[in-house]
Amino acid sequence: MNAFPVWLDGRFAEPFAPAIAAEDPGFALGVAVFETLLRENGCTYFVAEHLARLERGAKELAIAWPPPFDVARALDAYVARLGSIDCAVRLTLTRGVAGRGPSLVIVARELALVADPGAKLVVSRFVKLHDDPFERIKSTNRLRNVLAREEAVARGAWDALLPTEEGDLCEGTWCNLFALSGGRLLTPALSRGCLAGVMRDRVLAALAENPLAIPLVEGRIEPSDLRVADEVFGTNTTGRIVPVVEVEGLRTGLPGSAGPLVRELRARIAHVEARHRAHVVEERSRR
Repeated sequence: MNAFPVWLDGRFAEPFAPAIAAEDPGFALGVAVFETLLRENGCTYFVAEHLARLERGAKELAIAWPPPFDVARALDAYVARLGSIDCAVRLTLTRGVAGRGPSLVIVARELALVADPGAKLVVSRFVKLHDDPFERIKSTNRLRNVLAREEAVARGAWDALLPTEEGDLCEGTWCNLFALSGGRLLTPALSRGCLAGVMRDRVLAALAENPLAIPLVEGRIEPSDLRVADEVFGTNTTGRIVPVVEVEGLRTGLPGSAGPLVRELRARIAHVEARHRAHVVEERSRR
């Protein structure tokens, strides 16, 4: 395992060294928000979108904004230290010790990508409330998600789908959910309690720019929709479009990465990322 550098409140610290104050409610109570960004081929993708969501979450949790350190500049300093390493970069902003202000931590980890043809999913026994406002915040309070995913991995799966108290399937612990079923592309609406994923938003924007021949429906995904699905996939920052080959107990024999829709959307996201890289290069040249 690589020992990546750690950026903490304006300075670099040794990997695995003590960093957060024990009195920080971000450590003690989970009053913190975080973002995970993809760093690949020298480009950090969709920084503005991730930082906007970090700010929204901080304000929801009464974490002082702006923090003492410019988050964008801190991220630039961190990835400059990384160089050309491909990785996932995590920003964590805690409420901080009373009277001292928020604390910002940046650290990277190796990418853990799903190999083609795709992933297996399970349906978790853990249930979430679809109208809980905290479900829309990317906070470090993730006990249910951690336990659900650990159970999924123990069953040979990549991730667990979380049902709502009404029985529809909301999202995975690591991904947003999409299903091609009944001649429609389905994805849970944000009102069902799922997080507004950055890659989810990118996929929806790409479909709005160039609609498919089939309707896109943001609403509910029922277990019955997956039983007859033609394709299922998840979306997240590091995996982009994650094809699914099985949803345990509901659907086997899915085409995964061979699915025509997965191939189409992967090509579209690759095009979006190419435009993003070109924009980043142009911005750098202006500095």
